[in-house]
Amino acid sequence: MQPLVINLTGKKIVIAGGGKVAFRKAMVLDAEQANIMFIAPDFSKDVIGLANQKGYELVHREAYPEDFEDAFLTILATNNRKINHILANSLAPTQLVCVVDEFGEGNVTFPAVVRRGHLQVSVTSNGASPKLTRKLKKELEEQFNDSWTGYTAFLAECREYIKRLPISLDEKNKLLAELLDDQYRFHEDARKEKWNHLQSLHI
Repeated sequence: MQPLVINLTGKKIVIAGGGKVAFRKAMVLDAEQANIMFIAPDFSKDVIGLANQKGYELVHREAYPEDFEDAFLTILATNNRKINHILANSLAPTQLVCVVDEFGEGNVTFPAVVRRGHLQVSVTSNGASPKLTRKLKKELEEQFNDSWTGYTAFLAECREYIKRLPISLDEKNKLLAELLDDQYRFHEDARKEKWNHLQSLHI
């Protein structure tokens, strides 16, 4: 399995299922501004509430293979193992598919993710041990605390500015490397001083 970071903004995601698992997956995708459709005979209050709030489509029936033909990502999250298995085997091998109750039947998994500003750190056991994944996520949340939020915003702003400076590539790389000093993560004053220095280089 090769980890990828994919922009899901506006992408059509079809979720077969309307229960707790479907809702949890949808909440992750909603944060990415995806366009979600749910297909299931029944939906939980959470799913209905999310759909009403965000304008997501609810289709009240069993899912069929043709429902997923134009989906960017398919999530099979019904509470029936047999149905998930049949649907997974009916889809084209070129489609992106997450099968929530049988990792090996799909080609997409949702890693545990820690987000701190521009920084995203993800971890997965590829289905071997969800408990291990949760344990490692907790450790990562402690390691990457809130200091990384402002720091990564600073790095992003500096990088864009340095790219436009009328200096050599070697000089730009040197400046970018200097930004990795921990003082800029821990001290806002140091970030302000460095930013002022960078602006002076434009002269």
